[in-house]
Amino acid sequence: MTDSGIESPAAPEWLLKLESRREQIKAKLSHESGNGAPCNVCGSSCPGLDLHFWRKICRNCKCRKEQHDCIDDDVSGWAQFEILGAIRSKPAYIRISELTDKPVQLAWVPPNVTPELASDYMRTLGQQNIPIVGSEAAEKRKQQLEYQVPAHDLDTNLCHNLTPYEAGQLSDYVEKIKTHCVGQGTVMRIGGDTAGMLQYGTVVQQPTAQTATISNNTSAAGSESKRPDYMESGVLSDKMKYKLNLMGISSSEMVAQAMLYDPATVLSGTDKSIPEAIVKFHQEYQANPKFRAEMDNFKDRLQFPGRQTAHSESVPYGGASIVPSGSNDSGFGSVPVTPREDGPSHAQLVGPMEAMGLVGGESMPPPQQAVRDAVAMTAHRCTGCSLPIVVGEVAVKVDRASNSDRSIWHPQCFKCNRCGELLADLVYFYHAGAVYCGRDLAAILKIPRCAACDELIFTKEYTAAEGATFHVRHFCCYHCDGPLAGQQYVTDEKSAQPLCLPCYKGHYAQTCATCNRCIGPMEQGVGWDKIHWHKECFLCSGVHCRKSLIGGRFCVKANRPYCSAQCTKDV
Repeated sequence: MTDSGIESPAAPEWLLKLESRREQIKAKLSHESGNGAPCNVCGSSCPGLDLHFWRKICRNCKCRKEQHDCIDDDVSGWAQFEILGAIRSKPAYIRISELTDKPVQLAWVPPNVTPELASDYMRTLGQQNIPIVGSEAAEKRKQQLEYQVPAHDLDTNLCHNLTPYEAGQLSDYVEKIKTHCVGQGTVMRIGGDTAGMLQYGTVVQQPTAQTATISNNTSAAGSESKRPDYMESGVLSDKMKYKLNLMGISSSEMVAQAMLYDPATVLSGTDKSIPEAIVKFHQEYQANPKFRAEMDNFKDRLQFPGRQTAHSESVPYGGASIVPSGSNDSGFGSVPVTPREDGPSHAQLVGPMEAMGLVGGESMPPPQQAVRDAVAMTAHRCTGCSLPIVVGEVAVKVDRASNSDRSIWHPQCFKCNRCGELLADLVYFYHAGAVYCGRDLAAILKIPRCAACDELIFTKEYTAAEGATFHVRHFCCYHCDGPLAGQQYVTDEKSAQPLCLPCYKGHYAQTCATCNRCIGPMEQGVGWDKIHWHKECFLCSGVHCRKSLIGGRFCVKANRPYCSAQCTKDV
């Protein structure tokens, strides 16, 4: 209740939670996050993470924060998911038969999928990419997320000393990518919807033209088409339902009928009157113990309210439609992808069907043949490798693509189009018909990034040096943070960062093994293994030789250079 006497409605819980996390970030400065965490690169040589106030690296070992074993908390990863509207999936136990018979704990699984679909997705990624808790793959996935989608690219609170203009420009950039190009890939099975549930189309015969057309969850007569009743069963797994559908098994009753056949007769091939779907069923039943166990269990639980004639059912197929989101492109001025209608048109279908003899006075083929033909005509192709993704396979779908033909990838092909790395946690940025990580999107849009603080530069004035760009205020010595504008500097070979001359000589320059003086940045030196010399000091150490070894052969004894084995004795 306010002084005006008007009662204000309570803020929704989700908004209070969001604002609370914002306050957490403001209260917990970024340089305090993960303090003391061990370095995964340097090991015991680093005493623990001491994050530089604005460089995003450890003061002790110079490695990035994500290369340290920082324990996640509510604040960690906030920007990547809360700001972008993506779903942050939590760890889960999943059984992956290729690895072990027991469930393993994964640090991340795709959100909103069934356990079976999550398991198949992980198998498709490959064992080296399965993020089992404590594994290298889990650590790499965490590092990739923080590197591919830098939190400081998304929230002004995580940036260093922005001017009001810079903060406004960054906020505009974030809103633009949220509106036009950011998204999170959806793991699905071709033939299934986005949540792992099953979705099937139907092949419907048109009485007038005697041609087959394909629709999704619709039929010419409205109620005539139906998907197999076993699709609603909780006894069968998703994979077994797909297998039955691909075989041409059109109902639960047909499953029971198939199991009444004598396996020896079916598999011998002597009785040509046995439907092909029954033959395929028995082939799988004999070869696959898991299939056999599920079918036995399913048959024991079957209850039929009444029998149906075979011709009263429409024939299902496993094709799935990829529905575009309606967004044309990333919104950054690139050429929009040419839109196409979702699914093949009538004209596109007639040609292939004529070639198969399905148009004209011919009757419809047997149900299993219709299934195979429909699937063949609606095959999807991976945007990454251009190979087909067939019914039953796992795929990753994006909602930003306006063209449905360019909206689906094999899981192992869902990579940034620039750096070629798998997109961590399926977070992508869609631009000009391709997907990118957030870091590479900014590079493609030609937004400069400061080589010192790793933040995007939204000012017209910045420093360019040694092929890199810097905020003017961040063009500083890598060691002491002293400003380098108008000063001589040296580029450190390992970090490619600038160093002032005093810091270079005191901390980075090599020491000559002959005179014990440092080798300055303007002096010429010679190095062998971990030993260094001034050019003028690189002389044979033999007492009666002392000739220059530049350009000649030499040997080393007790860290001293010699021109020959004879000189090593003349000490």
